[in-house]
Amino acid sequence: MRLTKSHVVSGVLALALLGATGTAWYFAAQARTPAQRAEETSEPDDSVITVRVDQDQLIDTLEFDAVLDRTGDFPVAAPANPPAGVETALASKIPVKTGDEVKAGTVLLEVSGRPMIALDGDVPAYRDLKEGDTGPDVKQLQRALQQIYGTPETGTFDARTAGDVKKLYDHAGYDHPVVTEETAEEDTEETDTGTEEDTGETEENTGGAQAATVERVAVPASEVVFLPELPMQVGKIEAKQSAPVTGTVMTLASGDWKLEAKLDEESASELSKLGEDAELEYGSGPLEGQEVGAFELETREEEAEGEEVYEGEEAQTTEVTYAVFEFDANAIEGLEDLAPGEEQELSLVRARSAEDALIVPLSALWTDGEDKTMLTVLEGDDKKERHVEVAVTLRHEGRGVVEPVEGELAENDEVVIAWRDRGNG
Repeated sequence: MRLTKSHVVSGVLALALLGATGTAWYFAAQARTPAQRAEETSEPDDSVITVRVDQDQLIDTLEFDAVLDRTGDFPVAAPANPPAGVETALASKIPVKTGDEVKAGTVLLEVSGRPMIALDGDVPAYRDLKEGDTGPDVKQLQRALQQIYGTPETGTFDARTAGDVKKLYDHAGYDHPVVTEETAEEDTEETDTGTEEDTGETEENTGGAQAATVERVAVPASEVVFLPELPMQVGKIEAKQSAPVTGTVMTLASGDWKLEAKLDEESASELSKLGEDAELEYGSGPLEGQEVGAFELETREEEAEGEEVYEGEEAQTTEVTYAVFEFDANAIEGLEDLAPGEEQELSLVRARSAEDALIVPLSALWTDGEDKTMLTVLEGDDKKERHVEVAVTLRHEGRGVVEPVEGELAENDEVVIAWRDRGNG
């Protein structure tokens, strides 16, 4: 369709009219009378923020944390050598978690597909063992297996020991290790055709002797962890999934339970000053609800933390105070599920007010020109101000117990804690 000149002109005029109308509407909407503008730009009325005086007991406490642990620690080291055919030993599986029980046969860690199996014993494994070996370390292996399978203690890695090692690995879910050896035997029997008798082993003619390849059950030193006490408990795991295993891979815990707190200077000073008179309460944690028993303060040397803790190549040490608490472990509900490292909150009660003390926020207090501590009380419907001099007898977490020195103060009195937009306040 063709547009005529008259159509174009009509459209332009319509757009111009629409624009003019919109502009007029905008300015009309923005228009304000002088009274309206004065109202919008005037300062808001003075206002105050107040609270009511509370009547209750205020307790001044010092909070700190303690940690539950066991008295015996046993570090489990990474294998000295990676499994055969592996360049870098990696943690391919971590089958235990903190708090788990460790007993004979427990797989502590899988390293590049091979297990580290816990067994009872005082001497760390120092060599790979195989069928036919003898020695005190073989006896230790047999004593450990005896607790599980009744293995006789002969001092020789015999067929019975080999069978029980197979059971150990089967129970753990891994193939038992073997080593291959070449043996030589005298050729004493031949058939009429000059062929050797079938012995079930691979043989070679060595000129008067037969060479046979045999497989022997083995126990690599890297796959057993002898522990001086069982059962134990997983206390801390340092190994990381799929990461190289070096140093200590985990720490096992045993022995009695203990509760100790690493104290800062303030807590150490307060406990040292109060001694047996210290009033302590358990907060959140496994011991909540029990009475706090006696404690001893111990000073220990520890490596300093933070910057510049080294001078030359020697680490600097600092003295740290610990509080070690007595408690009844058998009274802990769910003790069998308790893991080393569990935190326990403690509160040291430093002071208590009367049960009917007058309590206000510390932000309500101010000091006049004569250095007196004052409160401002609002009274009546007209909120008339009245100033009251008070003495603060106890402070804790932003609140204070006050006693009137001059003037009257009572529960539910309305006191000012802040002025807002107060020109002369």
